[in-house]
Amino acid sequence: MRDLTYRNLIAVIHKIESKGYDFEEFKRLARGVFAGLQNHPQGLSIEKWIRQILTKEEWEKEYRK
Repeated sequence: MRDLTYRNLIAVIHKIESKGYDFEEFKRLARGVFAGLQNHPQGLSIEKWIRQILTKEEWEKEYRK
């Protein structure tokens, strides 16, 4: 799952959505995952990129103080 296809995008969106983000946020994050893969083709897999994304609650605790 390295190419930006509709099926891969939907799979990534569902994984990010399960972390508590709303539509605009997970759409932006999903695009960022695929952009990161294009910029670093020998880097992390999609699953590792998604694991690095904090849950909505963790992000709010860290960055919205």
